[in-house]
Amino acid sequence: MIHDRDVKLVLPRFDREDAVLFVVTTILALAYGITHDHLTATLSPEYFLLGKDLASDPRPFRWAVTVLGAKASWPLGLLAGMALRIANEPSRRLPQRLPIRRLLGFVAVPMATAVLVALLLGSSPLRFDPWNQRVVAEMLAGPTHAPAFVRVWRIHIGSYLGGALGLLLAVALVRRRRAQCIEARDGR
Repeated sequence: MIHDRDVKLVLPRFDREDAVLFVVTTILALAYGITHDHLTATLSPEYFLLGKDLASDPRPFRWAVTVLGAKASWPLGLLAGMALRIANEPSRRLPQRLPIRRLLGFVAVPMATAVLVALLLGSSPLRFDPWNQRVVAEMLAGPTHAPAFVRVWRIHIGSYLGGALGLLLAVALVRRRRAQCIEARDGR
């Protein structure tokens, strides 16, 4: 028979450095998301008014874009912080954690990758349309606004895709850096 005293639940210990990591990643994601949405709202207001249904939002357009950007980005910043925290979790193979200053250096990787992929996808030729975006854009915004609508749509897809790929890269880089620290410590 198993008693409560025989079962130990081991949860990761969160400390002040973890809180700093979560706050920094969330604030940076908020800044990126809000800035991103304001830039793309300038390129295609129709994307937000029709595609994101901000036409029915009673708030002023720019304030509604700010709120939308914040709602979409803060959970991603928290997720990035958690992923980096887990990548830095001590294990048998990698017992040593990176200090918070080193770990914070990896926060830029998902953001830089998101910007790069967003720019690449956003600048790709509009005739290349695997998602039938042009048809949807013409239905929503009309043929004169469709090119900008599609470009902004692609920029948004690129940001999410690039951010996800960048986060995977950042996690791999954290693990690699930790392994290098152990090798240097052991003189390998």
